[in-house]
Amino acid sequence: MILKKLHASAGRVPSYEGYRYYLDHLMMTRRATDRDVQAVIQSFRGNFHEIDDLLDETARTLSNLTGYTALILKPRRIDIKVSGFRLVPLEGHQLIAVLVTNDGKVTSQTFKLPNEMAIESLESMVAYINDQMVARPVNDVLRMMQSDELPTQMSRMIKTPAAFLQLFGDVLARSNGDNVHIGGRLNVLDFSKETDIADVKPLLEFLNNAEDVRQIASPTRDVQVKIGREIGEPLLSEFSLITRGFLVPNQGSGIIALLGPIPMSYSTNTLLTDAFGEALSRKMIEYT
Repeated sequence: MILKKLHASAGRVPSYEGYRYYLDHLMMTRRATDRDVQAVIQSFRGNFHEIDDLLDETARTLSNLTGYTALILKPRRIDIKVSGFRLVPLEGHQLIAVLVTNDGKVTSQTFKLPNEMAIESLESMVAYINDQMVARPVNDVLRMMQSDELPTQMSRMIKTPAAFLQLFGDVLARSNGDNVHIGGRLNVLDFSKETDIADVKPLLEFLNNAEDVRQIASPTRDVQVKIGREIGEPLLSEFSLITRGFLVPNQGSGIIALLGPIPMSYSTNTLLTDAFGEALSRKMIEYT
């Protein structure tokens, strides 16, 4: 049945089948024009030194335009390599560890060293990393840390390398993280059956998990729309999901997605998702 009635006093609303029929046969679809894409690019405010900053801004902008939740994922990388590592001393026996990888990402983290360890004593280990680990895949370096290979080398330079290994391992793991860039995270409360944030917590946790999001969204060139159970995730059975891929040169395809209620202006939101996806593809060229 294409129309269903919720209760005696309600008007008829489309069923899942009704929405799907509309999407497949009735909706007037329009691909984003060059003017649409240029308008999106011009809406990005500021200069973005890192891809992550651009993706954060893109998610915020798309969410602000639609009132829905925007999700963006970079391509899954398995060949990220170390480009450089340094330590920046701060006050109070603290320092910032800075790791640069070949995808242009800069990962930094603040640490407090044990009182018995002088920052100057770590210079030889920083030099060793820059001499021996640069151009190695991050995953390989992480495996070396989990084996005896890297700890053994470090123990030849410093008596107690555990603190430094913890520091270096933490910043390595962060650089290799697969993050979801989210705009309008709490907008899901506006169109969720659950009104208490505690009840919607499982959904928010799902959206924060990059692997979970990859399971429901495909980086296709064309815009795709899934409604309700088509998404394949019980937590999203009352939502609709619009997705599109964007290209990152030499890395593959990322994903841009818009999560909203099933009753929405599909023609407008598919056009916006298409325009933002194409805008990202063009902006990514600047980072290669």
